[in-house]
Amino acid sequence: MSLYYIVRHKPTGRTLPARVRATHWEFDMPEGVLEPRLFKTERAAKTCATCWSQGVWHQEMRTESDGWESPSYSYLAEPSPQLVPGRNRDDLEVLPVRLELLS
Repeated sequence: MSLYYIVRHKPTGRTLPARVRATHWEFDMPEGVLEPRLFKTERAAKTCATCWSQGVWHQEMRTESDGWESPSYSYLAEPSPQLVPGRNRDDLEVLPVRLELLS
């Protein structure tokens, strides 16, 4: 048996699903039953829950130049959250789960 962790939304009882972009997920989406996202550590699950509560995260490609004599270059800007109303970290809980192979 292996110990993992999941993130559960207390008001709906639904878990963060495995195959979605975590911060873009809303727990009231009518997606049916999806397998939960498993985290190897409690810290990883808590970090994901905190990031979800901060909003939808975006990262942009930016282009800069050091002047007309230098070629321009592109880089990824720091990711930043955009607030989503109604998201609250206190609505999420991290639960330990055991995975067992049945023979």
